[in-house]
Amino acid sequence: MGIGGSGVSGISLLAEKIGFRVSGCDLESKTPYLSKVKKDISAINVGHDASHLAGVDLVVVSPAVFFQSADSGEVIEAKKRGILITWQEFLGKYLHQGKKVICITGTHGKSTTTAMVGKLLEDAGFDPLVSLGAKIESWGGSTRFGQGQYFVTEADEFYDNFLNYHPEIMIINNIEFDHPDYFKNEAAVFDSFRKFVGNLTGEKVLIVNEDDPGVKKLLETLDLNKIKLIKYHPRKDNLGFNLKVPGKHNIGIKDSSIQKSLEGFSGAGRRMELLGENKGIKIYDDYAHHPTAIAATIAGLREIYPRNRLWAIAEAHGFKRTKALINKYQGVFDQADMVVIGPIFKARDLKTFGMSEKLIAQASKHKKALAFSKLDEMFGYLKKNLVSGDIVLVMGAGKSDLWAQKLLGN
Repeated sequence: MGIGGSGVSGISLLAEKIGFRVSGCDLESKTPYLSKVKKDISAINVGHDASHLAGVDLVVVSPAVFFQSADSGEVIEAKKRGILITWQEFLGKYLHQGKKVICITGTHGKSTTTAMVGKLLEDAGFDPLVSLGAKIESWGGSTRFGQGQYFVTEADEFYDNFLNYHPEIMIINNIEFDHPDYFKNEAAVFDSFRKFVGNLTGEKVLIVNEDDPGVKKLLETLDLNKIKLIKYHPRKDNLGFNLKVPGKHNIGIKDSSIQKSLEGFSGAGRRMELLGENKGIKIYDDYAHHPTAIAATIAGLREIYPRNRLWAIAEAHGFKRTKALINKYQGVFDQADMVVIGPIFKARDLKTFGMSEKLIAQASKHKKALAFSKLDEMFGYLKKNLVSGDIVLVMGAGKSDLWAQKLLGN
């Protein structure tokens, strides 16, 4: 169900290639992912109907379906038959079987790191399977099918999705409070990460970024007796090679073959992605929506364009989430010249929790921060004020990718 979505589409393609017989349905007849899925999976219906479950052994869904489509005939029938599972559960229970699983987790940078690890193994001839939450141009999507023994997976903490995985190798980039619509507080986030480390199996290799305060805090609470712990320091370990992906937070491990592979890594989709140029104005699109990720993304782009006028256009994700993170916005836009806070993406929220675009602008303390609650007003302002030579960075995880396309003239 929801085979046109980013997660389910990728997993359905892997399942088909591994040997499962896959059918699917989606409320939409066109999504960014459906055209690729339709090339390999012919049995795709538009809409939901319990009749789709004839002869089906498993119904695989996004976690959101449990909340948003609980009254669907398909969901009711699948629950009655005891065959309803999330795609993360399906991935962990079925697709990971018999593989050496490498999981990349953390609040930020999971997709980019997963893609880098997948490319390293690909370039070294290991022919890995890979699943992540972003599109990789050379793989034609968010998954890579391979015949090798390694399965590299982006492991997301939201809904405790990562607890479905049992990796032999785990990389933790960083830990910070996020997803307040699921986690009650910071303690709940750390509890989940502790449980996930407890899922390590086989070799039990834990690779961590020890520069991160959240990771340090987690390590203090872990029993590391049977775990092989490898620490890295991205701030200290300047490894002397040039990544095409900007930002000091993307430095890797020293080795000539690794160096060659990483230098050829051109990034993941919607991760500081240059979409193109419109009248001399360069438009970048990025998935950043947490204040820490926003600051890191702006800093990365500033490295490339130290003298150009840099615009940061941000779409906050959810009103409840904005309320939980509002105090973290101070200073995040400091390396941008101009700041535009666009309409907040409402996500799963039914109320505003007293949040507004203006409050985000005020919290940032940036002198040139402007807030717009209406898209037409925001685009009107940008049309009047953007000039040739400007660099525009559009950030968000809701509908901001459409803003970037509009600025590009698409």
